[in-house]
Amino acid sequence: MKHLPDLNRRLAVSSITVILVATLLAFYTFVPVTIVLVLCVASLVGVGVWEYAKLAIAKKFDPSVKAMILIAMAEVFAFFAAHKNVVIPEFPALVLVIGAIVFFLIHFKGTSDALANVAIEFFGVCYVAVPLSTLLGILYPLSHEGNIQDGRWWLVYLIVVTKITDVGAYFVGKLWGKTKLAPILSPKKTVEGAIAGFICAIGVSMFISYLGKTVAPHSFDLPLSESLFLGILIGALAQVGDLAESLLKRDAVVKDSNSLPGLGGVLDMVDSLLFTAPIVYFYLKIV
Repeated sequence: MKHLPDLNRRLAVSSITVILVATLLAFYTFVPVTIVLVLCVASLVGVGVWEYAKLAIAKKFDPSVKAMILIAMAEVFAFFAAHKNVVIPEFPALVLVIGAIVFFLIHFKGTSDALANVAIEFFGVCYVAVPLSTLLGILYPLSHEGNIQDGRWWLVYLIVVTKITDVGAYFVGKLWGKTKLAPILSPKKTVEGAIAGFICAIGVSMFISYLGKTVAPHSFDLPLSESLFLGILIGALAQVGDLAESLLKRDAVVKDSNSLPGLGGVLDMVDSLLFTAPIVYFYLKIV
């Protein structure tokens, strides 16, 4: 289809990714698989931070890429260890503090662009590592008032509702979109597509809520009214996350954060999740 030139590649890469993730999730309670999943998230974060650093380098800044990657991956391990009560709950915050100190120490050798580089390094870790770490908290939720949730349902819920926002906006925008949503940040995005993505998020959120009550009433407890609320938040924030990454790329004059076939880059793949994953994580913590 001439309106959707990259559709085949996207479908192929997405299908392979879904199969691999589904295989891991099927055995997610086994300790070796848990270790693999934590390493996968840490690796995803490492690549994402590297791509972010490349944007800064394109702007002629000089962040310490290796330190950023190490601190970001350490944040993932710290978050999961704290979530599992292996270490104190404040340990992830301690890692961030240590990271900030390390970033300052690195730039003690010279003052050129130190303010910008330290800010870029610290923000990069917070922007990528902190929200993606919550994926592990969603997959392995803690029991609440004796009610143990199946984290696989919640992770699938998060990914599906977030990505259906992207899919709905993509198809409607490509086929029928006319009014530009953010012509400077993302010229191809349209108001029609954004509305469609928002509606899709709400509809799919409520559908999964109904499906969960029917198929797994004790493993996935999401009342219909709350699925509406979450759908609204995810439908809006998924698109904000997408535009936020576009803002960084446009400033760096970069089309894609990487050149992975059918994806562009890791940041291109998870940009919307960076804003939606924390919402679902805190929902599970609070409700």
